[in-house]
Amino acid sequence: MSRQVLGVEEVDTAAEALRIAEFAKFKPAYYLDEINEIQINGSSWRMLASIEIENSEEDHFLAVMDKWTLSAETIIPPVERTVVDDLNKTQEPSHNGADLGLVNSHIRRTLIPKRKGKDCWLKEDVVVSKLDSSKYVQFIPRVTNPSDIPFYYPQVATYGFGYIRTGADCTACTLVILVRELTVGSAVATKKQRSVWQDLVKKLYKWTVTERFGYQKHSEHDVIIGYEQYTAKYHQLKAKYAQRWVEGWPEQTDPKKFVYEDIAIASWLICLWEQETVAQDNRQPTFVDLGCGNGFLVYLLTSEGYNGYGIDQCARKIWTQYDCHVDLRAQTLEPFNFVTNADWVIGNHADELAPWVPIVAANSTSPSTKFVVIPCCPHDLSGKKMPLKANAGQSKYHIYVKYICDLSEQCGFITEREYLRIPSTKNVAILGRARTHGNHRESIVKLCESGQSDFVARIPDSVKNKLSMEKAKQRAHKPALPAE
Repeated sequence: MSRQVLGVEEVDTAAEALRIAEFAKFKPAYYLDEINEIQINGSSWRMLASIEIENSEEDHFLAVMDKWTLSAETIIPPVERTVVDDLNKTQEPSHNGADLGLVNSHIRRTLIPKRKGKDCWLKEDVVVSKLDSSKYVQFIPRVTNPSDIPFYYPQVATYGFGYIRTGADCTACTLVILVRELTVGSAVATKKQRSVWQDLVKKLYKWTVTERFGYQKHSEHDVIIGYEQYTAKYHQLKAKYAQRWVEGWPEQTDPKKFVYEDIAIASWLICLWEQETVAQDNRQPTFVDLGCGNGFLVYLLTSEGYNGYGIDQCARKIWTQYDCHVDLRAQTLEPFNFVTNADWVIGNHADELAPWVPIVAANSTSPSTKFVVIPCCPHDLSGKKMPLKANAGQSKYHIYVKYICDLSEQCGFITEREYLRIPSTKNVAILGRARTHGNHRESIVKLCESGQSDFVARIPDSVKNKLSMEKAKQRAHKPALPAE
């Protein structure tokens, strides 16, 4: 049985097709190189972008504004969270705001940045106004001096979004982005600032369209580990390890992907283990990482005080750069014969070992061994790639996730799932932390026997490269055929 069912594995294909068709109509007008000044109710504004939108009501636009107001981090990534300080429909906004008609609502909020030691908090007014048949939402920083505006915030006195009815009968609609600049050109002074506005108008259009068709959330984050707990740990580890390893990465792979992704996974695991440590009289768990690859996750966990080791088929160049107490073992693993007494079995994008992770945990010498597996490429118990076929509205990845969940349940685990905040689309963590009642030994033995009979270990990359080089040499020295 599953403790949580997270993520939509099938979608309404008809609604999705209509939504994608509307997305294809996205053809905005940008005014980043020229100043397009407009007058609204006697106030001067610079329009940065506009986009016509069909069949969307002001309620759809306002629903998007509500989400952006309550969660500024959705459009300002350096912001960690948003705190609403006050909701007052009659209180006047700060002096930097403009009169855009009848004030419908006024919220005061505080933006809390991720880098709390470096970036300041920002208090802000959010004012929703109605003028004739149009709606406007202003975001006004509450600062006395423009220099107090933090780097992560637009360099403007105020910025806003508009839902403007146009045409003789006011049936046509246009979405706009408006600013009142600190100085001429301050809102678009850099390439990064320009890309932010371009990204915002795209989000505004797509989110408004999505509200019209009904939003179907595809994943649920922060179910097992809370957002604030995770982000605090992530920023701690990122500050501690990221710069050194991104700059000194010795492998040919992209350091930003592997360093930041493994820091994120380590942060989540440590938060999970800290919860369990408190519940288990402060005993820290041990671990084994199957198919550990570059070993960076093992390095991070070991450096943070956890005892464990990683196994992979061949050593990597980076292994020699880790501290001597980081335990990484190069060996070909037969998962059906592998036994461990570690508290946790980890499979992070472990390819052909991924489906074996719950089985290895179930075969542990300890009845309390748990597991977490983050699957990537689909392999079955034989180690071969699985030819998955998805129906309309299904994802092959989620079919594979379900396959591993089924294996977990056959081993007697109560299966949990969490969508991790990592820079990868393959971001589902499958956990087995508790077991169901009953004897599942027979089922586990059958899984091992069926896998063992067909299992083929992967040929190490070093061996593949050597074979390729030998074949290339043979082709180069092959005598030419005599001319006729």
